[in-house]
Amino acid sequence: MPIFDYVAKKPTGEIIKAFLKAGDKSSIEDYLRGKGLIIIDISLREEDKGLAAYLPFLKKRVSTKDLLIFTKYFSILVKAGIPVLKSLKILEEQTQNTHFREQLKEIQDNVMGGSSLFLAFEAHPDTFPPNYRNLLRIGEESGALHDVLVRLYNALNKATKLRGKVIGALVYPAVISLVAIAVVTFLLVLIIPRFVKIFESHGAALPTLTAIVVGASNALIHQWYFIVGGIMVGGFGFSYFYRTEGGKKIVHALTLKPPVIGPLIQKYNIASFAGNLDMLSRGGAPVSQSLKLAIKTIDNVAIRDSLGSVVSDVESGSSIARSLEKVDLMPPLVLQMIAVGEETGNLNEMLETIGSFYEEEIDANVGILLSLIEPIFILFLGLAVGTIVISMYLPIFKMAQTVSGHK
Repeated sequence: MPIFDYVAKKPTGEIIKAFLKAGDKSSIEDYLRGKGLIIIDISLREEDKGLAAYLPFLKKRVSTKDLLIFTKYFSILVKAGIPVLKSLKILEEQTQNTHFREQLKEIQDNVMGGSSLFLAFEAHPDTFPPNYRNLLRIGEESGALHDVLVRLYNALNKATKLRGKVIGALVYPAVISLVAIAVVTFLLVLIIPRFVKIFESHGAALPTLTAIVVGASNALIHQWYFIVGGIMVGGFGFSYFYRTEGGKKIVHALTLKPPVIGPLIQKYNIASFAGNLDMLSRGGAPVSQSLKLAIKTIDNVAIRDSLGSVVSDVESGSSIARSLEKVDLMPPLVLQMIAVGEETGNLNEMLETIGSFYEEEIDANVGILLSLIEPIFILFLGLAVGTIVISMYLPIFKMAQTVSGHK
């Protein structure tokens, strides 16, 4: 987000020099005038983007753990009656993440320059998600900042544990697959060549299966650079495709298709959506705004885009349940519980129940996934190793038959 340096004058005549991050210059002008300041100068700061602008994996980030710890101690300091600026200064000094420390310093500078706490946090969207910033705004304007921070900490803690379970379930198959590939590669590169020397010394024609395995072994040994190059090109190509809006949507839509894994991802996103909608509406945000922000926090782009029309339907007077029903994405149970919550005025309780229910469902799905992976892995590895072993013994049997035939 662009950085704008500004010079403004307070009604008292005091000159303020500070900076703000915003989408454009007019946003800064509107904000400063809203604060009753007289604008003297606003200029766009030239930034040195460096390699991170071209290589996203080099971009500095703030982990969820850092944000969780920050939120917890921020709430403690605010409850103790320590002023916000001093609290931020204390947290800046205690933070180990240098990138996060720089951001907290910028937030302090902006607040000292007349910015609201919300707008100062708004300048760092990569660290503070939309629902986080919006609840801070509600807490700041209502004077209930401590209560909001406690609610944010509890929600972040819950979401982190839930996300960890899902990621753990998805990482396990990948690790198992890598182990299987490593075992097969070891056999093809180090074991097969020894058998090939024996076969070559007899000069007999190799069976088809053996010829295929030997060909794969030779390709790995003598043409590995083509294989590695192909993998790298494919990886960079996929990375570029995934970073595009359409590419990410296609990939995320495909992740919902596989059995067990697809429902697991869908349930995680439903639980996340229900939890964030519950938190935002409890915080006092209007229903349409809560819904809009809750949808933005959904990780899966395919699901998020499918819910794009829901906000406009609700703003037009439709109920949340009826609007969600139109997109044919939410399970009937979720729609029924939301409908009941709207009719009885207990929407928050129903959303909390949905979140808890799907957390239990995710635990069950993770258990099923892990129980299926081990036998599938054993079967796959057994077939791969068995095929290689059989392919090596076929020529030996053939040579034995040839020798016995000559006798």
